[in-house]
Amino acid sequence: MMSNKWFEKGWFRWMLVVAATISMALVSVYEYSWTLYTVPLGKVFHVAPGSPALGLTYTIYIIVQALSMFVAGRIADRYGPRLISILGGIITGVGYISSAFATSLPMLYLTYGFGSIGVGIIYATAISTAVKWFPDKRGLATGIIEIGFGGGSFALSPLIQYIISLISYNAAFMYMGIAQLVIITVLAYLFAYPPPQWLPKGWNPEEYERKRKMIKRSKGDFTFSQMVKTWQWWVIYISFFLIAGSGLSVVGHLIPYGRSLGFSIAAVIAVFLFPFANGLGRFVMGTISDYLGRPYTMTLSFGISGISMLSLAFIPKIAPLFLALIFITAFTWGPLFSLFPPLIGDYYGPKHSGANYGLTYTAKALAGIFAGYGASVLFTVYGIKETLVITGLMAVVSAILALTLRPPKIPSAQMASVEKEKGSIESKTK
Repeated sequence: MMSNKWFEKGWFRWMLVVAATISMALVSVYEYSWTLYTVPLGKVFHVAPGSPALGLTYTIYIIVQALSMFVAGRIADRYGPRLISILGGIITGVGYISSAFATSLPMLYLTYGFGSIGVGIIYATAISTAVKWFPDKRGLATGIIEIGFGGGSFALSPLIQYIISLISYNAAFMYMGIAQLVIITVLAYLFAYPPPQWLPKGWNPEEYERKRKMIKRSKGDFTFSQMVKTWQWWVIYISFFLIAGSGLSVVGHLIPYGRSLGFSIAAVIAVFLFPFANGLGRFVMGTISDYLGRPYTMTLSFGISGISMLSLAFIPKIAPLFLALIFITAFTWGPLFSLFPPLIGDYYGPKHSGANYGLTYTAKALAGIFAGYGASVLFTVYGIKETLVITGLMAVVSAILALTLRPPKIPSAQMASVEKEKGSIESKTK
C-alpha cells in the first residue's frame, strides 16, 4: 500500500483517473469493436454476421464481464485494487490473443469469454476509483473514466479495421491483445483506494449539499445485502436492464442493422461514430449530473435515446439522417455507465461501492442475453423495424422509472455509527 502522503497530493487522484481511462480504452474493444470481427468470423465459421450463433459470443462476453465485476469489486473493496487489476490485465490480453487461434465457434466462446473476466475486473476497479476518490466530483470523474470505455474504441476501431483489411482478423486479435497485456498490467500497479473516511483537502460534504441541492445522498454506507432490501435498488436494477439492453442490441449489430435499413457504407461509418458519441455523452451527462442530479439527468438522457431509436425504425434512406440518429442514440445512451455508478455511490455510500455497483452491473448480464442472442432472434424472425421499436420503448420506460428515485432510508442499526462518523468528518474539515 502506498504511503498516506501520496493521498494528500491533489494531483494523485487525477493521475489514477488517467491510468484508469487508458485501461478502460484498451478493454473497450471487447464490446465496441466486436462488430468489426463479425463479417470475417462469419465467413470462417460459415454463419451470417448477424446470426444468433455468432451473436452468442457477444452475449457470453456481456454476461461474463458483468458477473465478474461483482466478484472483483468485493475483492478490491477488501484487499485493494492493485493485484486484482494486474490479474485483470493479464486475463484480458490472454483472452484476446487466444481468440486469434479459435478454430470453431465453441472455442471462440471460450477464449472471448475468458478474456471478458479481465474486462470486468478492470471495469470494476476503474469505476470504483472515481466513486471513492471523488465524493466532490463523482459525475465528472466517472464521466472521464467512462470516456475511455465509451470512446476508446473510437481511436482503436479504425486501427483494428485497418489490420483486419491489410492482414487478417487473427492479427488484429493478436496485436491488440499484446497491447492490453503489457499496458494494462503496467498501469494497474498504480491503482489504489484512499484510506477509510478520506476526504479531499478542504472539502466539506454538508457545504457541498447546501450548494448543490439537486444532489440527494444517503447518510450511511450500505452493504450489498442491505442495498438489495431497498425498493430503490430494484428500480435502479430494472432501469439499468432496460436501457442497457436497448443500446447494447444496437452496438452489437450496427453493421447488420444498418445494412437492413439500406445503409451499407454508412453502417461501417457508424461503427466508428458510435463510440465517439458514446464516450462524449458519458462525460457531458456525467458532468451535468453533478448539478442537475442523477435521476433527472437519466430521464433526460434515456428519454432522448429511446426516441432516437424509435426514429431509426422509420427513417427514409438518407445516410446523413441515419448517422445523425446513431450519434444521438449513442450520445444519450452511453451516459448510463457514467450515471449509475455515482448514483449508487450517492444512495449507498462509497465504502462498499465496488461490490454494490458490481452487483448492480449484473443487470447488464441480463441485458446481454437480450442484446446478443435475443435481439438476433428478433431481428431474424421479425425484422429491423420491430426490433428497433422494442429497444426504443425499453429506453423510454427506463427514463420514466428514473423519475421515481430518491435516497433510501439508512438502516436503523447504522444511525449511531453515522452520527459518530459525522462528528469525525466535521473535525477533519475544520
